Amino acid sequence: MGGVVSDLRAPFSYFGGKRRAAPIIWAALGDPGGYVEPFAGSAAVLLGRPTFTGRRVETINDADGWLVNTWRSIQLSPSAVAAHAHGPVTEIDYHARLAWLQDRREGLVSWLEGDPEAHDAKAAAWWLYVAACGIGDPWGAGPWRVIDGHLTKTDAGQGINRELPHLGNAGQGEHEARLSTYMARLSQRLAHVRITCGDWQRVLTPSASRAGTGGDRSTAIFLDPPYATSGDLYAHSEHGIAEQVREWCQSAPRDLRIVLCGYDDEHDALLSYGWTVAQGKAGGGAGYSTRADNGRRERLWLSPACLRGQDVLDFEGLGA
Repeated sequence: MGGVVSDLRAPFSYFGGKRRAAPIIWAALGDPGGYVEPFAGSAAVLLGRPTFTGRRVETINDADGWLVNTWRSIQLSPSAVAAHAHGPVTEIDYHARLAWLQDRREGLVSWLEGDPEAHDAKAAAWWLYVAACGIGDPWGAGPWRVIDGHLTKTDAGQGINRELPHLGNAGQGEHEARLSTYMARLSQRLAHVRITCGDWQRVLTPSASRAGTGGDRSTAIFLDPPYATSGDLYAHSEHGIAEQVREWCQSAPRDLRIVLCGYDDEHDALLSYGWTVAQGKAGGGAGYSTRADNGRRERLWLSPACLRGQDVLDFEGLGA
């Protein structure tokens, strides 16, 4: 497809992001009228889509309620997110905001499922703050709890000291202005994107993954499930999702342009169904895995309908 590749990135780091692989993925997907990311995460591939004119039907989904709330809030209330996210980094604020978020997790998904515009901009901003401040996994249970309205430490904690990604070390006023501008750009890109929360299979039904009249009227699906062989990279993922996704791919309609991510030979069973595999380094410096070779183990499996489905591609060395 034509167009300039977007430089937009999520305002947070995320395990296994595919920003570096986005050019290969879009070369395989072309300019689909319908596009679905059932495991959105940092939405790196959506944000890396080459520019286009006209309308497309684009859908991103994730099972993590706080992450979906963050994307919806950036889409619908970017100024409020920027206002609440701005501020100095302090350890006590980090622990307090993390505890506040953890206490409100129950029921979040059903709230987001029930209203496509449901969002909480302050919670999104605090989620971004915690994501930027935490070292290692910032979403662990941690030592801090809100007890009788007071933040109480119940065990040893961890320190913090990071900026929101991609915004540098500008002065306070400049940082706030850049943050507001960036949130506005993201909001503009997401203006017509459907952002859903729930099981990955819900957005793969024919009605949910329909193609629009724009582009080449094809339907494309980008699947980046928790890897079965990823170990600590997706330590909190539900076991078996990667296998379920592969089984879905085996029986998926042949006209769908599908790109599936995984490690090593994890999904090589699809090769007997006419799929091809691209191999190389897909990550790009935003992950937290302790395995230094994880990038080289990344693979992309391309369905027969993909535009470059007959090539064995190598995306080692693509620019970050």
